[in-house]
Amino acid sequence: MATSKAAAKKSKSDLKRKRQAVKRHARNSSILSRLKTEEKKLRSALQEGVTDVKALYSAFASALDKAAKSGAVHKNVASRKKSRLNTRVAGGNKTAAEAKPKKSGGAKAAATKTRSKAAKAAKKK
Repeated sequence: MATSKAAAKKSKSDLKRKRQAVKRHARNSSILSRLKTEEKKLRSALQEGVTDVKALYSAFASALDKAAKSGAVHKNVASRKKSRLNTRVAGGNKTAAEAKPKKSGGAKAAATKTRSKAAKAAKKK
């Protein structure tokens, strides 16, 4: 037998909280949309090799700082995005993988790898 619960009376603070959430959502979605547009412009300019990339980067960084200030994005997210894109802008058209060549490790690393493989094989037997 199913019992139906009476709808709880909505308090004034609950209604106010919902109104605030709607306003915040509208503001944040607008800010995030603007950020995405700025980032797309910057990334496409980096791909095409446009010369005025620094102006686009500064517009994007400014938009990110404003978004972090208003709370639409976390400040660490803003900092991370600015850092990564600044590296690309400063390095030209390079990606993160191209900017830093990987180290081979040398003979010492190869010897260690061989010893660890031999130890694993011995353990299995």
